[in-house]
Amino acid sequence: MKHIYFFLHRGIYFFAAMCFVSADTMAQSMLFKSKDTSSVNADSLAFSRVTSTRRDTLGYFPNNELFLRTSRNGAVSAVDMSEVKKLPYTSIDQMLIGRVTGVDIRTPSAEPGKRNSVFIRGTSSLLLSNRDIFYAQPTYVVDGVPLIMDHAFAYDIQRFDFNRMGTETNLLSFLDVNDIESIEVLKDFAATAKYGPNAANGVINIVTKAPRVGQMKVSVNAYAGLSLRPSVDAVNGKYESDFRMPFYQQYADETQWRNFPRYLADSSQSRYFGPANWDDLYMRNGFTDGIQASVSGGTPYANFRFSLGQSSQQGVYDKTGIKRYDVNFGINIQPIKNLVFTTDVAIANLNRKRNEFIRDRAGDEDYLFNYDAPLSPNKAYLQQYYTDLENTINRNKNNSARIIANVKYSFLSHFTWNTRFAIDYGQNFRDFFVPTALGEGNSYVSNFDGLNKRLVLDNSLRYENTFSGKHHLEVTLGQYGQWDKWRYDYGRAYKGSSDYVKIYQPGNDENHQGRFGNFRLMFNTKDFTQSRLASFYTNVGYNYDNKYFVSLYVRRDGTSYLDANNRWLVSPTLSASWKITNEDFLRESSWLSNLNLRASWGRVGRLMMDELYKGGPVYNVDAGWNGVPNMSTYNAFPAINAAYTTGYIVPGTSWPVVEQLNAGLDIGLFHDRLRASLDVYSKTDKNLILKIPTLEEEGYNGIVKNGMNIRNYGYELSIDADVVRGKDFQWTTGINVYTNQNKLTALPDGLTDLVISNRRFLVGKPVDRYWLLINDGIYNTDAEVPVNPATGKKMTYKGLTLRKGDPRWKDLDGNYDINDKDRVMKGRMVAALQGGFSNTFHYREWEVNVLLNYAFGRKVINQALADRFDFANREGIDDPKAIKEISWWSKVEGDYSKIPHYNPWSAVYAYQPNQTLFLEDGSFVKLRAVTVAYNLHSRWMKRSGVDQLRIYATGNNLLTWTKYKGGDPEAVSYFGYDEGYYNWAAPRTFTLGFNFQF
Repeated sequence: MKHIYFFLHRGIYFFAAMCFVSADTMAQSMLFKSKDTSSVNADSLAFSRVTSTRRDTLGYFPNNELFLRTSRNGAVSAVDMSEVKKLPYTSIDQMLIGRVTGVDIRTPSAEPGKRNSVFIRGTSSLLLSNRDIFYAQPTYVVDGVPLIMDHAFAYDIQRFDFNRMGTETNLLSFLDVNDIESIEVLKDFAATAKYGPNAANGVINIVTKAPRVGQMKVSVNAYAGLSLRPSVDAVNGKYESDFRMPFYQQYADETQWRNFPRYLADSSQSRYFGPANWDDLYMRNGFTDGIQASVSGGTPYANFRFSLGQSSQQGVYDKTGIKRYDVNFGINIQPIKNLVFTTDVAIANLNRKRNEFIRDRAGDEDYLFNYDAPLSPNKAYLQQYYTDLENTINRNKNNSARIIANVKYSFLSHFTWNTRFAIDYGQNFRDFFVPTALGEGNSYVSNFDGLNKRLVLDNSLRYENTFSGKHHLEVTLGQYGQWDKWRYDYGRAYKGSSDYVKIYQPGNDENHQGRFGNFRLMFNTKDFTQSRLASFYTNVGYNYDNKYFVSLYVRRDGTSYLDANNRWLVSPTLSASWKITNEDFLRESSWLSNLNLRASWGRVGRLMMDELYKGGPVYNVDAGWNGVPNMSTYNAFPAINAAYTTGYIVPGTSWPVVEQLNAGLDIGLFHDRLRASLDVYSKTDKNLILKIPTLEEEGYNGIVKNGMNIRNYGYELSIDADVVRGKDFQWTTGINVYTNQNKLTALPDGLTDLVISNRRFLVGKPVDRYWLLINDGIYNTDAEVPVNPATGKKMTYKGLTLRKGDPRWKDLDGNYDINDKDRVMKGRMVAALQGGFSNTFHYREWEVNVLLNYAFGRKVINQALADRFDFANREGIDDPKAIKEISWWSKVEGDYSKIPHYNPWSAVYAYQPNQTLFLEDGSFVKLRAVTVAYNLHSRWMKRSGVDQLRIYATGNNLLTWTKYKGGDPEAVSYFGYDEGYYNWAAPRTFTLGFNFQF
């Protein structure tokens, strides 16, 4: 495999060099003459794929027509690809931040290549765990084909809700930005109904670059950059001892003094009280680079595009990083008039160097270590730990292959038959080995072999005709089939015979010991889930004189995830628009260049991701006990049991559906010098499936049934203006605003109040609120604790009498017992207002672009600060919260002056994060990117056939303005908690690059 990577890496650079050296030779050897694509007949391949998707110029949306067009009636936001290509982005979600409306992008960590999340127009379910994130993601469509992403079912056998088993890699990193023609966010069903249930969470539509007609053209895009090492306030044992000492002096009894941590008790030991320079081994300046070369050309009847790409990005933390190699090939052939064959093949490989968190290693091994003594903050002692880490194996490889074949045949002047077949195939492998030095004398090995596979077959017949020059009718009938499969084989083993045995080996001895024959304790698990989606659809679109547009789209979808009685669902979408500026009374208007009013209503079904809803008993490896629920073997025998922790599935589960109403207005003034778009929407998820907690004495810990409704509503506004349109100087500015509110409108069985874990959900209230106790100071003496006059007893916390040093929490119900009834739903996990602000300046050959993004009205729980003060409950216990990563030796950011000195040993859990004490304003404004570019022009370039040579420099993540006293307010968990060293902030990055085409 190393030889393959070497070949690809060298091949990319060789290919780019050959493009420079041999351009003239290749052009002369062409078998056809150059042709101006603007003069190609409509029957030719020049029009086989639309590369511009402007909403006001393209018509209706045939479901699988080769023309990838966006509905005039739909709510669509597009990314400016000319600016995105100048930034070292490795995934699509990074390209959306601040550039489009209607999206909420959450990036808990800037670890290169790690999975992030995107939510379009709000979350569609209750986000209670990491697995819930998978169900709320949009569908990514590439050239008309919905991509298959990772599945959450691997969480079924995981004890800890940290990372999903496997590579945990962002699969969108497969796409090379230089191969992308356009990216659009499709938000309402007028724009997305053609994707059916795949569109329930919105669609991000990606169109790749198509083969071009004419003389062969070669382009080379390359960049190199540097991510600056972040600063850290490193501390040692003295700082930590000084921090804790006031608490000991004020509250500790003799037993607690005796249990003072040993690593902090002796100030003479340099291991903990020496120099705090661990960051020299943990942090670095990270290099990033990439190069992509492509060649494209051909006649109107046969043309192609071929590209090779390579990129790498080093993380600034923990020696993380990612490398990608990609190959793309597309060919269009028109053997006879009106018959077009199109084939696209894309292959990519990702290798990701992951973090070395102790927490993640404990989760992978399903084993909690001895946490009595943390790692040393002194690099002289820490070096041995990193030497031991070099003996580990942590390989993360992802391979992707995407093949799209399309046949289009036009006949009888007005009919078009289209067939598309696509394969989206992904593999992910992780080999993980931990030597005895890091495993308390026990080595560990695991292997994950995963597969994601999707097959798509789409057939349609379209009729299109214009009558009397004004009446345009379009009718499409079609069938869509989608076959999905997810599979994994997972094995782990402990206590190997030697650290030299670092990976599993097939059993080849006489006893056939199996893959982990050199290890004593072995556990193997395999699982797969699959789904089938069958759809039949029709679309009828009509417009009169390009003024009035109406479209009715109806589809019938059937899913294999439900039983026969509930399998099929009919989903309609109705959309309309009025192009007011095409009216006779406005055609001659000198100031109003565009006015388009549009509206849509639609309903689609929501695909489920588990087979258990179709009925019948559900089994898994649920043969453990509380704390260790899943056991793949029992006394060396395979184990399977009723899925008690999955919950009891109520028979007759039916389709959840999403209904969305959208109204929009597009306006252009003064020859489109000022452009604005406003959308108002209401999106309601109905009949959602929810597990309602029950008493464990009933057997199952929950009942799974339909009946939950959530409504998201808000508005989106984008304004762009050409402030200056001079001959030498131009200035364009733009701002976009997005707001979203949500409300829980129903719970199963008519419930109005539900508590799940540390969250409370009330019908009629938002679902993205924290559930917190209200702080009102501290009890400085026992005498300050209120006494219940009815009983003569002092106030309690869940039955525990409050004492000196305990928090003064508000007793909202007045019963002199602080409990969950005294918690309030407060703060917003999602920003009330978010968006971006951009300015682009052109002066002759110079370009300058400045992008800011912002989020206001968002609250963050500073859990890192709460954990730092909660040291007494996190010292040397058998629990993941006792883990101290090496970055624990840094001062946690926060306003310490506002934190009372509670008694950390109190049984009332004084420093629990879920109280208003740690709720902070997480609003921010970020200078996301600044780009300076220069376009070179010379007689030599014109004479040599060079079309473009642009040199640019960019800076990314340059400044942040915020009131938040913790770390980066953007780098928090999916659920709004700042977990400190587990949430890496995006570093400042500076990049130089060029775009060359000839």
